[in-house]
Amino acid sequence: MGKDLILFIIGKIGTEGARYQAMEFEGEAISALSMDSRFTMANMAVEAGAKNGIIAPDGETVAYLRQRGVEGFNLLQSDPDACYREVYEYDVSEIDPLVACPPSPANVRPAKELSHVEIDQVVIGSCTNGRLEDLRIAAQILKGKKVAPWVRLIVIPSTQGVYLQALREGLIEVFIEAGGVVSTPTCGPCLGGHMGVLAEGERAVATTNRNFIGRMGHPKSEVYLSNPAVAAASAILGRIADPEEVS
Repeated sequence: MGKDLILFIIGKIGTEGARYQAMEFEGEAISALSMDSRFTMANMAVEAGAKNGIIAPDGETVAYLRQRGVEGFNLLQSDPDACYREVYEYDVSEIDPLVACPPSPANVRPAKELSHVEIDQVVIGSCTNGRLEDLRIAAQILKGKKVAPWVRLIVIPSTQGVYLQALREGLIEVFIEAGGVVSTPTCGPCLGGHMGVLAEGERAVATTNRNFIGRMGHPKSEVYLSNPAVAAASAILGRIADPEEVS
């Protein structure tokens, strides 16, 4: 997913690798992404220090706009002779689902290498991964299963529109039947504001964007960042898990 691609990039260039610059993403992998995954990458460009993250519009972009009744737009591309400060090329064909370990979004490791890390809480949502695609993927993994008894699963749709569509599709029912709770759209625990604030020594897997010390509560708590599939699988097993473990 887009979350894995952006975590991979941040893991390579670091949290200051694009400081106060624009990050432009392109290539076959980007063209194959949904708009929801592209939004995730643009959202988390700031975690590499970037001023913004951009992806050139294509047919997927046009379809997204027209589906929402947007007309009369201009499609902008970078100049053919544009000069870039740095150009990085990656073969992403063998990237596994990734997790950013505390205390930095750049501290990235494959989920399957972290199966020893037990957790207390899972948060699926936020501006980074609370869109419809994210909720659909999480629900697909959780359907017919139960969250580990000691784990708190909190699901937060990113907007009221996403919440309503998830309700229509039966996704909310899946989360509740699995033992999770569903909130109205809010930043909530992402910035340690409310709902799911971590206590001393607790660990969370979250689809949010930051995992700095004290980000989600007590300074001696820990936050691990992942995509929604890893988060859902981890909620079921009570530890960080690759989605293949519960498929």
